[in-house]
Amino acid sequence: MKCNPNPFTPLQEKFLQEVRRKLIEIRDPNKDIEDNRSYGFYIEHTKTYGDIVKIRFRPNALAIKEEIMREVGYVPFAKKTTWKEARNAAASAFDKYWDNLIFRVTKSGRLLARINELFTNEHQSVSEVITLVQQCVMPTDNKISQEIPDSDQNTKKRKETSYEAELNSLIE
Repeated sequence: MKCNPNPFTPLQEKFLQEVRRKLIEIRDPNKDIEDNRSYGFYIEHTKTYGDIVKIRFRPNALAIKEEIMREVGYVPFAKKTTWKEARNAAASAFDKYWDNLIFRVTKSGRLLARINELFTNEHQSVSEVITLVQQCVMPTDNKISQEIPDSDQNTKKRKETSYEAELNSLIE
């Protein structure tokens, strides 16, 4: 029986790809127009899932989440009367998708941590079982097509605009 290596549905995969695309776009050090958009990850306690990792976009979180959901193909069930209600519905759907996927990842992480705890020797931090599982899950030939730039790179490699060049020439 052939194994499906992707644990996500096509819709979940598209959602994750769009989130990744947006993170790359926000942190792109070579973007034409500089803006103040950013994102960050943090841990939040939820009633449904317990402690999970959340993502926070700034400054226009609702607009960014709505844009991601539009790219995924999200259509609200009920017709919203105003753009604000539609935006809130899309952002809420984003949060539900994110929470569900991250809960699955957190649950898997807890499972791996418990197995590691049970099968680790005194002088090991990672058990042989977990090392072998990692080789099965992430083969060495699996390369990521485009990395998400670091936030430090964004400020270091930013293109100098003509306005900035003019100001710098006045300072020198």
